Amino acid sequence: MAVLSVRDVLAFHKLDRGMYDKLVALGTTPEVSRNVVALFMWLELIGVDVIDYIRCNPDHYILLRLAAEAESILDCIRRDTPPSDGSDSSLAIPLTASLINEPLNLRFFYCHRDVAVRGITQILDGVGTLIFDDYLHALLAEYEAEAQAAEADARRRRAKAVLPMLPRELARAYLPRVSLTPEDSRSMFITFSKGFPLNREDIVEYFTEKWGDCVERVMMEKTTTSAATPTYGRIVFTSESFIGLVLNGKQLVKFTIKGRQLWARKYEQRKNPI
Repeated sequence: MAVLSVRDVLAFHKLDRGMYDKLVALGTTPEVSRNVVALFMWLELIGVDVIDYIRCNPDHYILLRLAAEAESILDCIRRDTPPSDGSDSSLAIPLTASLINEPLNLRFFYCHRDVAVRGITQILDGVGTLIFDDYLHALLAEYEAEAQAAEADARRRRAKAVLPMLPRELARAYLPRVSLTPEDSRSMFITFSKGFPLNREDIVEYFTEKWGDCVERVMMEKTTTSAATPTYGRIVFTSESFIGLVLNGKQLVKFTIKGRQLWARKYEQRKNPI
């Protein structure tokens, strides 16, 4: 089996990166753009030809329309309740639904949100680490510009082109990530409403029911007395990509678990006490 280089992977996913760059240029945040493109890629894997449709219709309006529908899908898989029966139709995502011959609506994504999230995070943790790496793409663009200049010069001289050496970062073999990223980068700092704490089991159950086996562990504030209740804690996910899906470019998000509010944000070691 042939081993692909980083350059090979970047070349294969050039359209995916192009969609990401367009969305960012049109005002979508990088975090949201990553999630949208990763969702597009997952939809392709399950037979919804979103990327192929964009390839055949390279119009900003089409991309933005599909991106808006993708955000509706991502919002749906974050929700605690399914779409109401009144809105349970393909009307919420008409263009996406038109790309497959089977019924497709938001309720489908809600019912399969664990599968969707697992597929999206696998893409973000895999080829996504290259697709959304600005440094690698800048390096590739610089190399391609130098190679094109060398070829143009050779044509003028009617000589054989001497291409520049491929940078080491692009020439190395692409090996999917097999080890976990540091725990801090997979963590979210959580706080509770005063007097309304949650226990570890409730938090793990909440995320597991939504997205499957995504929580590695939950740590809670150590209280000084038996009567005191924790006011903050920390969730460690199995993948850093879960945090990007949870926050979706926001600094702070709120969850309601068993009628109690939980606020979550990205964990920062220097600022957070746990």
